Amino acid sequence: MKNNIYACLEIGNAEARIMVCNIRDERLYVLSQQTIEADGIESGKVINVNQIVQNLKTLKANVENDLNQTIKHVLLSIPAVDVNIENVTTSLELDTEQPIDSVNIKELFRRVISQPVSENQVVVSILPREFKVDSQNAIQNPHGKNGQKLTMGAQKILAPATMVYNFINIAELAGFRISDISLGSMVEALYIPNSQQTRRGMCHVNIGKATTTITVLHSGNVDSTKAWSFGGQDITNDIKESFKIDEKTAEMLKLNFGRVKSNEYPHEIIYVNEVEGELICITRQMLEEIITMRYEKFFKVIKKYLNENAYKSGEIQYVLTGGASEIEGGLELAKEILGEDARVYRPSMLGVRHAKFARVIGMAIYAHEMALLTEKKSNIIDLNLYEDDSEKLIESHNESSIDKQSEPVIADEKSFMDHKFENSGVLERLFDKIFDEKAK
Repeated sequence: MKNNIYACLEIGNAEARIMVCNIRDERLYVLSQQTIEADGIESGKVINVNQIVQNLKTLKANVENDLNQTIKHVLLSIPAVDVNIENVTTSLELDTEQPIDSVNIKELFRRVISQPVSENQVVVSILPREFKVDSQNAIQNPHGKNGQKLTMGAQKILAPATMVYNFINIAELAGFRISDISLGSMVEALYIPNSQQTRRGMCHVNIGKATTTITVLHSGNVDSTKAWSFGGQDITNDIKESFKIDEKTAEMLKLNFGRVKSNEYPHEIIYVNEVEGELICITRQMLEEIITMRYEKFFKVIKKYLNENAYKSGEIQYVLTGGASEIEGGLELAKEILGEDARVYRPSMLGVRHAKFARVIGMAIYAHEMALLTEKKSNIIDLNLYEDDSEKLIESHNESSIDKQSEPVIADEKSFMDHKFENSGVLERLFDKIFDEKAK
């Protein structure tokens, strides 16, 4: 399946971001990525429709201007707020004369989706855990096999219907067409570990602006996912209140000087101002004490949750993502409180080498894995516009000039795809990690 192109939209509390990528020959090429402030979203909830819709319209225009063509549809990430996980099994009688194909597998997914759920919930993701043909051992991909009965064991991820429909609504009001939805924290947690971490046990921690989410994996199963209403904004608020400064200045100090448990230049003065006759003087040490105290609270809440749910720290590896996980010294503090086996995950592709982009990349790879099962090709833009032959581009441009209302076409240059195809990373297949056939 060559040139499978995905546009992944995440609407977070701090930023809305979109990434358009091409997955081909087990490599992911970043074609475009754009971000914008997510005004109107708080703690995973829509609080101002007009504000966030206007920002999403700007985001859409920016990425389409970068690509020089219209995006046909996007994958939408849903926040992990009040999520439920159900283990389900469904079966399908087969025609023994016909090998299993994508039609059979799609029917299994339809049967899972059609199973009754609470009226206030909706299915956002289905994670296949195993396939069985008759009495055979569990297999990863049943395509081409023959039998009388095909069975699929899966995990069904449910989220509050109101929240899901609100996020779909604001995306569609901004002009996006939604092709599918997924639970962002789950697909991100499936993407970032290696095979050993997936089998042994991993706790994925995403620290965002207003929400911190953990997802616990074991043996390829999503054991649990939990979201708390705290994140980087709490640190900004602490700085603001402690030094009686405005929020913009507090955020600037956090981003430019924020670090955890560092004794380097503790008495260096980083901010001086006079407010209402009172002199405000802030040193590195003063700022670090406030930030360290807040991060300690974050990690202790996570540790308490894991202990209460009988997760043994020695058996779990920790992987941190999200914008607030990038703070200097944060990883060392996480190791001190959670466990030594911890790291911050940053994608390898140029243009997205920041922990906050792990989710949109995970969305694309998960969608691609599902497409391989169902044989559903995805092309949300037209790659033919970026043919290397300049004469083809000129000819296409001349033909399109007859119709002034036609979609924009790349002019006679080929630099766009030349440099975009350098922004690549080798992929490790998700289902190779979560399906351990030898262990079954």
